[in-house]
Amino acid sequence: MGVSPVVTRPLTDPPRFGRGRSGSVILIEQTRPKKRSLNLWKTISKREKLFAAITLLAVLAPSLCALALVDDFHSQDGPAHLYNARILLDSLRADSPFRGVFEVRWQPLPNWAGHLLAMLVLAISPPRIADAILSAITSLGVAAMFLALKLRVAKAGLFPAALICGMLSLNVLWLFGFTSFLLGACLFAGTLGFWWKRRNNITVSQCLFLSLLLILGYFCHPVSLGLTIVGLLILSMTTPAPGRVVRRTASTLASLIPLVPLAVYYRIVMRAGGGIEPVWGHWKRSLSPTSWWSQLGWIDPISLGSKAIAPFVSLPSRWLGIFAPAFWFLAALAIAIGATLVHRQIRDERRGWLVLAIFLIVLGIISPDTLGPNHGNYLPQRILWLGLAALVPWLELDLHSRSIRLATALFAIALCLQTAFVWEYAKTSDRLTREFVREVEPWVGKDQKIGTLLIDIRGRFRSNPLLHADCLLGLDTGNIVWSDYETVHYYFPVHLLDANHSPPADLFEKIAVMDDPADRARRAQLWGSLLDSQHDQIEVIIVLGDDPALIEETTRWYRQVHRQGRTRVFRR
Repeated sequence: MGVSPVVTRPLTDPPRFGRGRSGSVILIEQTRPKKRSLNLWKTISKREKLFAAITLLAVLAPSLCALALVDDFHSQDGPAHLYNARILLDSLRADSPFRGVFEVRWQPLPNWAGHLLAMLVLAISPPRIADAILSAITSLGVAAMFLALKLRVAKAGLFPAALICGMLSLNVLWLFGFTSFLLGACLFAGTLGFWWKRRNNITVSQCLFLSLLLILGYFCHPVSLGLTIVGLLILSMTTPAPGRVVRRTASTLASLIPLVPLAVYYRIVMRAGGGIEPVWGHWKRSLSPTSWWSQLGWIDPISLGSKAIAPFVSLPSRWLGIFAPAFWFLAALAIAIGATLVHRQIRDERRGWLVLAIFLIVLGIISPDTLGPNHGNYLPQRILWLGLAALVPWLELDLHSRSIRLATALFAIALCLQTAFVWEYAKTSDRLTREFVREVEPWVGKDQKIGTLLIDIRGRFRSNPLLHADCLLGLDTGNIVWSDYETVHYYFPVHLLDANHSPPADLFEKIAVMDDPADRARRAQLWGSLLDSQHDQIEVIIVLGDDPALIEETTRWYRQVHRQGRTRVFRR
């Protein structure tokens, strides 16, 4: 009797018997169909992961070189964050020079993640480079986490994905120095990636770990945490999984339970900032094209400067808009979206990411600039930026497509232009910091109480390295810098011990940004009132710029002891 062939059929069919050619009875063998693994990360080889890491480093290397090679590359809020990190570090000492002026609220507040990281960096590195290290960590961390999220969902197109993630990491929020929010954005990507890997079979231990990630997100930033929760819920309800959507959504909701006490506490703390009062500063009339255009330009999270400038070109012109990185980035993104829409399978499998991205982008466009003067700013930019990040996992970036190759070329152009703007900002920050801070350090000394007057400091960039640069004078000197803006916000841990009898930090910043010619009289009045009431608390005043009315108000209480260029130093 000959050997009969074995016929295989899927396991879903019942066992069946048949006869071979010789008439013998044979068993039609059962086999299991291959299951598609949800853990795509394990299907990526070590070589591909190494290629992704090298590509990402190559993409960001020029910008990281700017951080390493330019001495005073400072983000806008970076010096203030470092100053408060110094206050936090010194508060652990009995002989702190800040004792009696500042108090630390060791409470479960958001933004602790950024402050703890700044404390660590400041403890191991000189103050001059600490801000650059923080900027490097947040930029590289955001790009790496966004790329890792992309590889969790789809591994095709590592090079274009690295370009997109690198471009998203060099954004205006990064130059603003929003360290805690950027760390929260890293957790946004990490939390959604963790959930995606286990989305259809979340165990109890995985649910608890998801809760831990969300708690860590709370200590980064409330906006990034809120958008992470929105992302989890939208993906739970819109990602295809026949018969599992309800169970999956219930498991996801269960992971949110440990956040309830923190949410209740934060809502109580929010009362210190007043009621919720949404403000649309640029969207005056909803049906006006001008208002729409103004709003879209305002919420743009990509552009580092004006749309009418080119890197290292001094004369602004509308024609220079062709050098705007956002223009090339959006053009490339539109091509990539069009190429992805033709893939029906991708539209179905990853539709949850598209729904999430559309929701966040629309929400960013229509959201107010702030929920109130004391509740933080730049809300639309944060939401829209994370909406763009949520779009990346959905995109099909296979380089075999001509459209994707074209989009990749445009992404590369956008990144090159953005890198040039980063370098120009670095050189500008270095020049202005030397003029404003480094030249006056010997004339200020140590253990002084400092006030700052900034006159007409508007520049080419949306981020202003001068706004909080005076906080650098408080690092390792024991100086009290009254313009420390963090002390007036409830969501930061450092506050004034006696706010009612101390110079108000927000007033220094308000005067600094009043650069409209129509506001000159009001600006002089505010500065005069500040000095009349607080001159006994301010020992040294540093002035950058020139305005006869402001100088006259200053000389009523102080005498000039140093002048070089636009910078002056006054002593009481």
